[in-house]
Amino acid sequence: MVSGHKVVHALRIFKWKWHARSSLTTGLLDEIPHGIELSDYHKAPSHGSESPSGLLDGDTLILEPIGDLDLFFQRIYSYYCEKGLWCIIIKWIFELLSLAFTICFSGFFLLYVDWNGLRNAKCGMVAVESGIKPCDLSKEALHEHPLTPFTLIKSIIVGYLAIFSIYWIFCFLRFFAQLKETLKIRHFYHNSLHVTDKEIQTTPWALILEKVVKVQSVQQLSVVKDLSIHDVVMRLMRKENYLIGMLNKGVLALPIPRWIPGAGSTVSVDPDGLQRRLVLPKTLEWTLNWYILESMFDRNFCIRRDFVSDPKTLKKRLMIVGFAMLLLSPFLVIFMLVYLFLRHAEQFYNHPSTASSRRWSNLSKWMFREFNEVDHLFKHRMNTSIVHASDYIKQFPSPILTIVAKFISFVSGGFAAVLIIIAFLEESLLEGHIFGRNLLWYAAVFGTITAISRAAMIDELLVLDPQGEMLLVVQHTHYMPKRWRGKENTETVRLEFETLFQYTGMMLLEDMASIFLTPYLLLFVVPKRVDDILQFIMDFTVDVEGVGHVCSFSLFDFENHGNRKYGSPFNSSRNQRSSQGKMEKSFLRCSREAIYCITQNV
Repeated sequence: MVSGHKVVHALRIFKWKWHARSSLTTGLLDEIPHGIELSDYHKAPSHGSESPSGLLDGDTLILEPIGDLDLFFQRIYSYYCEKGLWCIIIKWIFELLSLAFTICFSGFFLLYVDWNGLRNAKCGMVAVESGIKPCDLSKEALHEHPLTPFTLIKSIIVGYLAIFSIYWIFCFLRFFAQLKETLKIRHFYHNSLHVTDKEIQTTPWALILEKVVKVQSVQQLSVVKDLSIHDVVMRLMRKENYLIGMLNKGVLALPIPRWIPGAGSTVSVDPDGLQRRLVLPKTLEWTLNWYILESMFDRNFCIRRDFVSDPKTLKKRLMIVGFAMLLLSPFLVIFMLVYLFLRHAEQFYNHPSTASSRRWSNLSKWMFREFNEVDHLFKHRMNTSIVHASDYIKQFPSPILTIVAKFISFVSGGFAAVLIIIAFLEESLLEGHIFGRNLLWYAAVFGTITAISRAAMIDELLVLDPQGEMLLVVQHTHYMPKRWRGKENTETVRLEFETLFQYTGMMLLEDMASIFLTPYLLLFVVPKRVDDILQFIMDFTVDVEGVGHVCSFSLFDFENHGNRKYGSPFNSSRNQRSSQGKMEKSFLRCSREAIYCITQNV
């Protein structure tokens, strides 16, 4: 049983000390150098190093500067998530092999295969019945000179192969560069944290964090202050917290029509009636991460003055990226088509119902993610919510669709049953042809139709309780807009919920469409929101001693951002609060994790 003192101590983990400067408008633009308090080391840190670190070997401290504490902690976390050195190496090797196979596979089938010859080739029983020699596919279905004639389409394919071959070489060289750093992290785990690769697979992340904080007192990872668990997590989530905050405050709500693939519900309406919606395909997320979140910090983890004071440069940069992506879009489309085909074709063929399964969209994941919530814990929370989200969608059955699906299943299942009986009587009969197709082809078609139609039927034992199912979903997502409350059984809420919880097949199509959508957004839409993005960064950035500039929501600063409706002891102005109490919910989740960590060590 946990004592009251330890529980209180767990909640105190999230207390902090930070500079009085609470925003960029009052602190960032003042050119005040940060003082660095050096501990009693044999030598000062090297230039560009944030802190010295060493490995304890008896009574000898071996100094090794850590140039980037953020990157160091990110590598510690990645090593934990990927479960040790050999798992990382094997993963990298097979990723390289998969990429190489994708490039070779697409090059062979797009350049060497003669699809017209393959369609006209006569093999097997067809060749015997026609009285001709069975075909030799290597001669009839392959081009001897694949680049002749050299058309525009072939030039695009060759360009695609060249670009991704260069990318493969880059990944191959990066493998060896990252291996050296990974070995250092493994050494840190084994010698400083005393955690082996086997123990990583069963050790909670909270315990790893606790060990890292204890190492601080011995190795002085940071010379400015003794880092707390909260400090380490804020460093890990420094950039992600800004993206979470921007989506939560509606900064990334764009003036786009409803039909745009992946667009969410309306967030706000302009005075001229133009509706603003959130949209965040993976390609746009990567662009915002690289050209805003990664670029706005200097080597001391402070927001660059020239970044926030020069919106024109950022607008120009985003438009250049958009134009470059537009030029690369034909090559990206080819790669995505081949990759999605290799990844999902077998799955959809053997399990056609998976195309009608649902999962959370990329936008919903960033809307649901909370401040300081690391990736693997968030994925666990989302994965546990999928069953309940699917059950909520089932609360809106379509009786007409069920009637039609039952009839289709009855008819297609009957034909499939007849073909099964024929197979039992004489397998060779399946090679017979009807309307130019053999019976094996009809068996596959009728089996697929039967599986899809049965997936569309209503479970006769289903108990309809939309409010109860939504409550179960909210327990995991922590997302419940006011406009949904008391209206869980309405069609409006269902449609909005479906924009977040989409069909797998539809999401794959949206991923393809995003290759062309993202350049459009970067060229014509996102630059119009640059001023608001930079204003958010200035208004919601604070300087934390020993950590640097972070999103103020991640500090759980209730005095400046609190909302009494969600349990905060303070009540700030509406424009300073997080939407739907996200900051308060994030604090409660972190507190529960801290208490769990204490209970595991009692």
